[in-house]
Amino acid sequence: MSKPTSQTGKRVSLRGQAYDTLKQRILRCELKPGEAVTVAALASDLGLGRTPVIQAVDRLMLDGLVEVMPRKGVVVSAVSLEDLVEIIEVRLLNECRAARWASERITDKQIKALRENLKTMKKTAASRDVEQLISLDSAFHEIISHATGNTILAELLGNLHDRSLRFWSLSLQVPEHNDRVVEQHSAIVEALANHDADAAEEAVRNHIAAFQSNIVDRVMRR
Repeated sequence: MSKPTSQTGKRVSLRGQAYDTLKQRILRCELKPGEAVTVAALASDLGLGRTPVIQAVDRLMLDGLVEVMPRKGVVVSAVSLEDLVEIIEVRLLNECRAARWASERITDKQIKALRENLKTMKKTAASRDVEQLISLDSAFHEIISHATGNTILAELLGNLHDRSLRFWSLSLQVPEHNDRVVEQHSAIVEALANHDADAAEEAVRNHIAAFQSNIVDRVMRR
């Protein structure tokens, strides 16, 4: 049996396969905050041995996504308003700067990719396909991060997006928020296409603020 490969064509170890799969399940809230599972159950579900799963759990602990607790097993870390506030603070600091740089450096090809992403997102929002919306949102922000021309910032923004993803999954439980996200993304695209740094920064700031407001008011306090 050949080893699985990543999207870049590189071979992925069993440990990497277990880590990637479990991380996505946690970030998409398929494994819910506070949920407890055993290594044996995870290994059986993934069709892997215990060793790569244990190694994957060790990495997830370093990411702050799980804890290992006596008599409970592997427990998915909870989310809190405090976590959200800290993530939002760092996102505002870095994504607003990224928007300004992207507005100056974005290429026609990247603008086209953003418009195509937005077009697909409008259709997906209408069908309420949450999983596809999350994938499109990730791709949208990745295009912008690469448009900054700064690889270190792009890596940082990728990590921040991952940290936000569980909140994003919760946020999309509010159907009307999907349509607002499309409108916010549209404003970001137009500002970047016009190479307007001030408008791009404002559009990104409004997008992040709306994300925070929706989580706090509609999800985490209900």
